[in-house]
Amino acid sequence: MTTPLPLGLAPYLSPEVLQSAPTGIDFSTIPAGDDITPAQNAAELWNMCGRATSRVDEYLNQILRATVDVELCHGPDYRVTVGPAAGGQMNTPYWAKAGGNARITLSRRPILQVSNVQVCPNGQWPRQWTALPANWYEPEKPPVGVYGSSAPSGDASGGQSIIVGPGYISWCFGRNGFAIEVTYLNGWPHCSLSSYVAAGVTELPVNDCTGWAVTNYYGTYVGATGSIRDSGQEEAIHVTASSVTAGPGNLTLSAATNYPHQAGTIVSTMPRSIEEACIKFAAAEALTRGATSTTIHAVGGGAQSSGGGATQLIEEGELLIHGYKAG
Repeated sequence: MTTPLPLGLAPYLSPEVLQSAPTGIDFSTIPAGDDITPAQNAAELWNMCGRATSRVDEYLNQILRATVDVELCHGPDYRVTVGPAAGGQMNTPYWAKAGGNARITLSRRPILQVSNVQVCPNGQWPRQWTALPANWYEPEKPPVGVYGSSAPSGDASGGQSIIVGPGYISWCFGRNGFAIEVTYLNGWPHCSLSSYVAAGVTELPVNDCTGWAVTNYYGTYVGATGSIRDSGQEEAIHVTASSVTAGPGNLTLSAATNYPHQAGTIVSTMPRSIEEACIKFAAAEALTRGATSTTIHAVGGGAQSSGGGATQLIEEGELLIHGYKAG
């Protein structure tokens, strides 16, 4: 059972999971004061989870939750390479020149799907975009999921570059001669329940369906396998369909749920190391709030209650998530 979730996207960590973690911190004393109500405590714990989530995204230079992004690039140049380095070579009719593949490094990873690429000569204003044919682009390194899932695994694999077929991006207009707009899906599907669900249901009302019901690049798996992260009542789920591509909607499950779950419960494919990093960041914040009675135990068993302990927790959290950092 968890406390109601405030408006907005679900953080990577819920107060229920935070309070159940072995941190040695009494989170019921937050915020400071003598007459703190349960509602005020719950609201501030959600704020702490949100701040820990923001710290993760800021350190990694990207949002980890699944998002559909439209990104504007210019090339050929450092992040947009064309020719032998990108692979492929063929005669193309578009500009009557021999052309090679283009390799575009985008801002976020891992890339699950590329849904659209369009180009325009960079000197042409206003822009007149030319959409590339379907199946003329793909992730350079599609992530390999586990447990029959289209979602990435927890090993930080999967690239942030795509390959575009020959004929649409070239050096014919010189360096940065093209504007390129790419629409793509990236990250780990992550959301929370938008209302209470009973045991035995096969549909979950959630606040974000992004990425949950896609087919993986190889066409071997449909839908993501994740978990309902409800302390004491956690269970695995596999999503087979969603009512919308992105945003609030309903997720259809391959099997009925075993337990009831309250609104605000996290439903996620996010790696556990991300959750652990958020716990460490939230614990570090609790240690620096000025309460002398708050303690946390080191690995060796010694209690710490100083700013130095908070610094160590932050460093440990950053080490946990360093492998997920975007280039």
